[in-house]
Amino acid sequence: MLKLKNVSKDWKEFKIENIELEVKKNEYFVILGPSGAGKTLLLETIAGIHIPDSGRIYMDGIDVTELPPERREIAYIPQNYALFPHMSVYDNIAYGLKIRKAGNIDETVRRLAEVLGIVHLLNRKPKTLSGGEQQRVAIARALAVQPKILLLDEPFSNLDVQIRSKLMEEIKRWRREFEFTAVHVTHNFEEAFCLADRIGIMLNGRIVQVGKPDNVFLKPKNEDIARFLGYENIFEGHADGSRVRIGGITLSSNVTTFGRIKVAIRPEDVIISKSDGEFEAKVESIESFGFASKVTLSINGLKLKALTTTSKIIEEKIREGDRVYVSLRGFNLL
Repeated sequence: MLKLKNVSKDWKEFKIENIELEVKKNEYFVILGPSGAGKTLLLETIAGIHIPDSGRIYMDGIDVTELPPERREIAYIPQNYALFPHMSVYDNIAYGLKIRKAGNIDETVRRLAEVLGIVHLLNRKPKTLSGGEQQRVAIARALAVQPKILLLDEPFSNLDVQIRSKLMEEIKRWRREFEFTAVHVTHNFEEAFCLADRIGIMLNGRIVQVGKPDNVFLKPKNEDIARFLGYENIFEGHADGSRVRIGGITLSSNVTTFGRIKVAIRPEDVIISKSDGEFEAKVESIESFGFASKVTLSINGLKLKALTTTSKIIEEKIREGDRVYVSLRGFNLL
């Protein structure tokens, strides 16, 4: 479907470098990365807003690198949705169909409006709509022209948590209804996990890891990716077969390796208990964030961050200075 071969672009303060990427037909591909990683520049280059400095872009095996946006059969939804303010919702959705002199415009608009739940908004102007309603209209307008691929740039960044969660579930339903291919860029882990068939991690203008969500999150390829994905505990250690030593503790690994390694442990994989565990630790600090609490532990001088529920902290009466037991649900070798 979509293939990028060694694509690079330097534009103002952003750049993308040597992007190698392939998106399959009917796949929902999420590019996940922090602000400034070059995600929007990558989408705009795929859309044809920018021509790459080097590399090629292919759609269905055809080189579209030099083609203008209107000849790529791509629909791009920017962060601000770019709805026409002087047009009604109906006319916004119908716009691309009218430009293409398509048949059955009214039937297409009303079917999309019905599936996306915006029939009651068809006579309204965009400025009278909520953020979630504008998002639905933008998606309907994009799908109306039956693009080969839909590009979404941080589509939920302007929405509150409840509306974002509802729209993510609805996008799953719309995918089943319309069987579209999408590339969605975001910095939000929840969006990536909820929607992606595959994820591409983007750091510093490069796609550094691609895979299914579980594989990417549970098996980061290097320390930079691990830190971005929330592995706050990263230590240098030494491996001797299946035994891994970090600081003053020894872990058992299901991977056989030797020599210097790095160990990455997610805070939520550090289990704290007052009664039993693999290691004894001292509680150095507790930070509460509503339902969750982050605990800093010291195990034989090794500082370890744990993420647990605030209710567990309260129920087990865990306090700073207490001695507790710690177990690890898992860890990764980098």
